[in-house]
Amino acid sequence: MRASLIHGIRPRLLLAALVLLVLPWLAAQFISGMETSLRASQERSIGATARAVAAALSDRPALFDRGTPAADPADEERRRIVALFAAADTQAAASLGAAYAPSEEIERLLTIMGRRGARLWVIDARSRVRGLSGSLADGEAAPRLGGWLRHVASLVVPTPRVAVGDESRPVREQIDRALIGVSGAPLWRGTVNRDVAILSAAQPIFMGDDIVGAAVVEETTASIQILKQSALEDLLAVTLLVVGGALAILLAFAGRLATRIRRLHADAEAAIDSQGRVRAPITPSDARDEIGDLSRTMAAVMERLREYNAYLEAMAGRLTHELRTPVAVVRSSLDNLAAQPLAADARVYVERAGEGVDRLARIVSRLSEATRLERMLESAERERFDLAVVVAGCIEGYRTAYAPRRFELTRPESPLWVEGVPDAFAQLLDKLAENAHDFAPEGTPVRVSLEARGRGALLAVENAGPPLPGPARARLFESMVSLRPHDAPRDGAHLGLGLYIVRIVAEYHAGTVRADNLAEGAGVRFEVELP
Repeated sequence: MRASLIHGIRPRLLLAALVLLVLPWLAAQFISGMETSLRASQERSIGATARAVAAALSDRPALFDRGTPAADPADEERRRIVALFAAADTQAAASLGAAYAPSEEIERLLTIMGRRGARLWVIDARSRVRGLSGSLADGEAAPRLGGWLRHVASLVVPTPRVAVGDESRPVREQIDRALIGVSGAPLWRGTVNRDVAILSAAQPIFMGDDIVGAAVVEETTASIQILKQSALEDLLAVTLLVVGGALAILLAFAGRLATRIRRLHADAEAAIDSQGRVRAPITPSDARDEIGDLSRTMAAVMERLREYNAYLEAMAGRLTHELRTPVAVVRSSLDNLAAQPLAADARVYVERAGEGVDRLARIVSRLSEATRLERMLESAERERFDLAVVVAGCIEGYRTAYAPRRFELTRPESPLWVEGVPDAFAQLLDKLAENAHDFAPEGTPVRVSLEARGRGALLAVENAGPPLPGPARARLFESMVSLRPHDAPRDGAHLGLGLYIVRIVAEYHAGTVRADNLAEGAGVRFEVELP
């Protein structure tokens, strides 16, 4: 059973279906590469936006108050401003207080150049926020995937992480570099939400050769996350649908194959009985696949085997019919020759020839015995009789026929009623008794027991003869099979038909026969169990 679970058709098709799981991995690699490409594109885009805003605000004296650069208190104010924006505070403008000195024209320009999910702000050299537009919260992605699906998606395509620390420091350094005229690369920084990072770019704003402020553009990865989550959601749905559909189709196909193979196996098991005879044909399949071809081949093989078995079983009858006439001719010729005056030495040869003909006649009679029994059973009428009485009567006859052999009988006191043909049971017991007598050593008894077994009966015959060899035990009740030594006397004309007749009678009465060795090689036991 365990081997079938490992090597069966269904487990193998299941493994084949699991190969489809490589599709999500390939798609995950594509999505990962897509996210990397989108982040690089976002860096280029935000840098270009920052440069465009700074260029639009440069060389416009009316927008900025030129004066003395901020002193140390202004640096403290800048650090506070930067800390507010670095924390991605959506209400940062309300927290700036006097540090927020907006210019309508700057904010109108920032509104025109801004976009959803981006925050643009301008800080002058005196650490005042002169314009603010947009909110980072507008681009935050509401998770489309929830529960275990979102967890699976994060495992399939993990989000690049950005460490969360003192976020005001890198932004402050970025603004400080912009205020001294250094245009650095866009800067990534983490947020409380580990799946979302902020990308910022700062560009100096010039008034001639002087720097009057810095334009800062910030964006989150929310848009990328939305795209990635949408792709992952579609990927998981399609993958589950494809894998589930493929698995269902493969399992249905495997179930159909397994059902057909099991049906063919059951037909093959039922076609041959324990004695190797073909009892039922195999129904060939009309399918045009390999299993259909196999069923048709097995059906043809079983039919040929049935015909051959029928030929073998009928061979004894045909031999009897063919030999009976020449045996009669030889016997009549010898009888006529014996009636003539012959020399003494010639008469010896005639007598030997007569003995040979008698032996040949007995062989012919034995060959036809099974055929006669089968024909008798076909036409016999069943009746209800006491099996104990039949067995007891047979044993009394054996004690006379096989004297001085002792026959010990154990039988129930009450009647043991069965339905069948009493003469056939007597013939069955004759064959078992003859077989036990022939193999039992001199001076040992033949033990016969009859007992009720449930609603049936069990007839057993034991003798102290040599044990049965293991390989031949299964074929003992077949036609023309004998375990007698080759040098045994041939007067009895033993052709291996006695136990075959036992099996015929038992099976006619829906019974079973078996033979086994007694414990420690004490002899052999034959059992006939009747339902």
